Amino acid sequence: MAINKEILDKLIADGTKITQLVIKNKSFAAKSSEIVFSDVPVSRPTTRGGVYFSDTTEYRAKVLVEDFSISKLLSQTMLGPNAEFAKIQLIMESNSAQIFANLKNYVQKSTGIELNLTIIDALSK
Repeated sequence: MAINKEILDKLIADGTKITQLVIKNKSFAAKSSEIVFSDVPVSRPTTRGGVYFSDTTEYRAKVLVEDFSISKLLSQTMLGPNAEFAKIQLIMESNSAQIFANLKNYVQKSTGIELNLTIIDALSK
């Protein structure tokens, strides 16, 4: 899988929002979202823990989901309790691209569950 940076840069520039997440064939509405390109706290590209590759920069998404039933699936998607990340599909409001991500971590708040994701694939439709 290769990330199409042009697609993601355009989504960031346009301020395109994520409207839904699909995890293990279940869909969840996104209340708010953002996609950013940022640095990663590693000095050089490396394989982390022998499990996944980390570059010095990455595309990230932050999504707030109000449906607390998503919490039942989150432990099944993260690395740690599992040997692999599950692939999460991000549905964009423009519906012009297919975006896939891995769950890095999440925070449960009174307003919902905030997911921090690393984008691993972007394809035009």
